[in-house]
Amino acid sequence: MIPIIMFTIKPSLNILLFPAAVSAVAIIVMFVLRGVVFTFLHRWGQKWEIKMDGLIVSLLRAPSIYWCLAIGLYIGIELSDLPRKYMFYVDRAIYIILIFSITLVLANLSVKVFESYVQKSNITIPATGIVFGVFKGIIIIAGMLVIFNVLGISITPLITALGVGGLAVALALKDTLSNLFAGLHIVASKEVRPGDYIKFDSGEEGTIKDITWRSTTVMSSTNNAIIIPNAKVVAATITNYDLPDREVFVAVQISAAYEGDLEKIEKVTLEVAKKIMHEIPGGVPGYEPSVRFHTFGDFSILFSVALKVKEFGAQYLVRHEFIKALHRRYTEEGITIPVKTVG
Repeated sequence: MIPIIMFTIKPSLNILLFPAAVSAVAIIVMFVLRGVVFTFLHRWGQKWEIKMDGLIVSLLRAPSIYWCLAIGLYIGIELSDLPRKYMFYVDRAIYIILIFSITLVLANLSVKVFESYVQKSNITIPATGIVFGVFKGIIIIAGMLVIFNVLGISITPLITALGVGGLAVALALKDTLSNLFAGLHIVASKEVRPGDYIKFDSGEEGTIKDITWRSTTVMSSTNNAIIIPNAKVVAATITNYDLPDREVFVAVQISAAYEGDLEKIEKVTLEVAKKIMHEIPGGVPGYEPSVRFHTFGDFSILFSVALKVKEFGAQYLVRHEFIKALHRRYTEEGITIPVKTVG
């Protein structure tokens, strides 16, 4: 009995080992060819200064791994004497690998095309991580449905099973889903957008870098990333300095001596302010600055100068240059800025 069993197993092993070895060799060869092609594309792009090679490599890097596996399996079964029932399962596996890899290519390519279209057009959809993630997820789900169809799996029972277990999943992922839907609300409301300079009621402020499915990334003025869960962003009180437009008014507080000539102070201050608006990057050249005296102080008359900058971050340089230029001009004109003396 034992010799008969061994005799039966030995041919079966031989039948399996040969296609397995052929597939392994074919896969190795395909990976070598894959590396050669990518190297050629990279050198070709550098030679002709074409950026498209980087896009092609990024799109095909992961899917090409699956193509190498699929081609290797196909060559192995074509040169084998496997029974038909085994070849059927291998064929199905190859189909699944190809469909999944093509789905990845289409998903990545669609996101790249959509991102390029959003940046070049006047479309109001913000270019955020959560938008691209949802867009990519829809294509991948469509590819999975095609795979289920190839496998002969009915989708209706699957949807029913997901519906029954949906409540348990929702409870387990309550915080995650809360941040996801909060992120979708942020994107849809357009109250804050990537590139906007915002300030939270808790004190954090900076420029929005991205809005993902879980959190909003804000870059502070010190170039540090502030990661805030989307649910907290929705619940917070936010000042958006880029809405309704990016231009921001800047008020500079100054004091004038009681014995000073207010008409001359106003005239000189406006001349300096207009010059700063035209010469300093970030100022709004067409804006007419204004001077308003508003308070009789204990030691001086207080007034404010209204400037305007193109965006919130530009105010620091404009204010800096204005104060320097005004101090220099006051010195030339003999205008004194009163200083409170201690006792």
